[in-house]
Amino acid sequence: MTTIIKAEYEIDLALHRKDFKVNKIQDFCPLCHSIIEPIYRYAWMDKRGLQAVFECPKENCHKLFIAYYRASTPDERSEIETEYYYSSSEPIRVKKKDFSETIASLSPQFCEVYNEAQIAEQRRLKHICGAGFRRALEFLIKDYLIHEKKDEKEEIENKNLLACIEQYVDEPRIKECAKMAEWLSDGESHYYRKWGDKDLNDLKVIIDLTVNWVDSESLAKKIIEEPKKKKKRKKRKKEEKKEKEEKKESAQDN
Repeated sequence: MTTIIKAEYEIDLALHRKDFKVNKIQDFCPLCHSIIEPIYRYAWMDKRGLQAVFECPKENCHKLFIAYYRASTPDERSEIETEYYYSSSEPIRVKKKDFSETIASLSPQFCEVYNEAQIAEQRRLKHICGAGFRRALEFLIKDYLIHEKKDEKEEIENKNLLACIEQYVDEPRIKECAKMAEWLSDGESHYYRKWGDKDLNDLKVIIDLTVNWVDSESLAKKIIEEPKKKKKRKKRKKEEKKEKEEKKESAQDN
């Protein structure tokens, strides 16, 4: 939605003010990450573009940030008058993604690498964050498989990701999500991106789905197996108690 911003600019050492058209006003705070209607404070125009200062209205924030706008190209203009397109905001406070206790315990390296990739994305390092998300996915899948198939740990560690998914993932929903995520992420770590119609957001959505399935499957198994483990512990304690009593009786007889 086109909006008007009044900005100052300089001509021959004299300050002037003028209305400039911008394509949007940022609706989130890059510092507290809240959805907001920012308070306009000031704007400056020069040959580099338009810079607008806004204040976050949230009670626990009230921080200032700068939104940067670039001039539209002739092809983008619907009129002769230049419109300015939102580019980015500074400063940015990096927001980490929280994972469930199950995932954090199952694959701490996945959580660490995923958040490193997310930091790169938030810092607009678009050319490296995709490869980071792909590496995170490999940690998640392989740690999940090693947890499920401890006897095949070495084979899983040495196989490539797709071979692991094809050979070792039994749960069909996890298998399909993981294959799709591997399919998308493979293009993020090569010179040529094979899947031009898909982007980083598609990859993150599929990784999230994979995380959800792994989380649900691991939690379900834990809930199902816990009573069995309790039963085994109870049986073992009973056997240990019986063994102690038999030893005591044997000692008394002697």
